[in-house]
Amino acid sequence: MEEIMANSGEDFKLEDWERWMKDWLLDPYTTQLDESQFRVDLFDTTEAFIVEVSTEAFAVQEVLLSKEGQTLSIEIIAADEDRTRSRKVGFPFSLKYHPIELYPQKEYLEIYILKALEKKPTPSVIRFQGSI
Repeated sequence: MEEIMANSGEDFKLEDWERWMKDWLLDPYTTQLDESQFRVDLFDTTEAFIVEVSTEAFAVQEVLLSKEGQTLSIEIIAADEDRTRSRKVGFPFSLKYHPIELYPQKEYLEIYILKALEKKPTPSVIRFQGSI
């Protein structure tokens, strides 16, 4: 059975997601970034795509998420560092109509990209300030 998710005229097929996940997991550049920025894991649930960001190596002061077409940019300012850690995660579909929710935890952040689409574009920037 072919599952299709409409997104303003764009079709998203389950096979595309599975192929994208396989390519993302096999990309050696992903592992290199894990060492210099922060580890990112992806999960697929019935209601959301979940991006889990490991923050166990540093204390989070601020998080800035921004949607740019098919890319989710994640910027983290650590409390005890003078630099911003950042990663970009590309998806095989536009994020424009997907609501995004951020759930900060003690040693990781959960970023939910909801599968239920909104009729109007959702906010493209989400900011969290404060230590976890």
